[in-house]
Amino acid sequence: MSRKSYYRNTVKNVIRILSLLKKSEENGELLTISKISKLTGLHKWTVSRTIDIYMSPYVEITVPDGFEDVGLKIKFVRLKNPRITKEQALRFLKFRTLTF
Repeated sequence: MSRKSYYRNTVKNVIRILSLLKKSEENGELLTISKISKLTGLHKWTVSRTIDIYMSPYVEITVPDGFEDVGLKIKFVRLKNPRITKEQALRFLKFRTLTF
């Protein structure tokens, strides 16, 4: 199975997650991977992987200390620049595709 077919909905997923993060930024709340998953309807693995691989330049991920001691790995996600546009995110994805 080729990588391209495996991530065929990447652009849609990035836009869905970006829109949700922009909305949460307006409300002043931090979202976890689980919360993003529930609100977008995407699987937790898909959300985490999309954020880690395709959205890392414009999101800030915080992993609080102490939770891993009891078996929890929680990631809080927020935008570095809440004024980022969908076009800017898509431009980065296109550039990333061309270079990798």
